[in-house]
Amino acid sequence: MRSEVLKIDNIKDAKEELKKLNIEDVSISIMAPKALFSVIKLYDVHPAAANIIKQEMLALGGEAAIERGCVNMSIDKSQVIIMGTLKQYLGLISKLKMQKGYFGLESIVGEITEKIKCLQT
Repeated sequence: MRSEVLKIDNIKDAKEELKKLNIEDVSISIMAPKALFSVIKLYDVHPAAANIIKQEMLALGGEAAIERGCVNMSIDKSQVIIMGTLKQYLGLISKLKMQKGYFGLESIVGEITEKIKCLQT
């Protein structure tokens, strides 16, 4: 037996690696977005939006680090570090779009969407 660490930078690379296995095409489509992990940092986020991002990412199986003052709303703005797979980011975008009128979430959706474009090629 041997092993290696794969460097998968985008959905095309993920699909190519999965195609090397004897699996169905539908399985490749399901698994490829789970093979792409990315970390995005947001700046100047309303603390309520930071809390929403944190909760939604945790619900999706990802993670988000937010500043301490977000919990009790004692700060005006926060930095947010989001950690997740492409699949989790797509789920986050979908959930945030439903709330986009609040706390600057519409611009956050745009920022995240722009940042994950490189993963989707």
